[in-house]
Amino acid sequence: MKAAKWLPLLPAAVFPYTIWVVGSMTDVGGSAPPTLSPVVLLLLLWLLGLIGGVVILWQSLRGEWEGRKLALVSMLIKLFHIQNYIVLFLGAMLLFAIPMVPVLIWVVDVMTIALSGLVGLAAVLRCRVEGRLTNKAAVVNGILQFVFCADIISAIWVYRNTKEAFLV
Repeated sequence: MKAAKWLPLLPAAVFPYTIWVVGSMTDVGGSAPPTLSPVVLLLLLWLLGLIGGVVILWQSLRGEWEGRKLALVSMLIKLFHIQNYIVLFLGAMLLFAIPMVPVLIWVVDVMTIALSGLVGLAAVLRCRVEGRLTNKAAVVNGILQFVFCADIISAIWVYRNTKEAFLV
């Protein structure tokens, strides 16, 4: 397998952690203005992840990925994001008095779910095409890939239940 095939997955995998990089780049009390707005930088990083997610979806539809392997990657990405969600949730709870902090954290969560959901959807569609999922399971799990918390359960379920192709 070519290593370049895996590159589009990286932005989606690391996106939620970029908020920490962007946050550390902003000098709140400093005298020098930032060269690039943190919001613009975060949006650019998200767009890079979106492009990667669309590439993975396209590769999946073209049959360049095996469904089970893509289901494993989707599950690993979603599990990798759990730590970030926990820290962001705790940060939002501690900084709840500052009105925009919980909203910004929620926006980053939605952006992250969109990226990992594309990878999960690609896995579900590929598994359906290969006959590893029924139509009903593919529709339900395709939707669940974009639902907070349910996406992780769905990714694990898809991976565990696609060991062998059971449909023709």
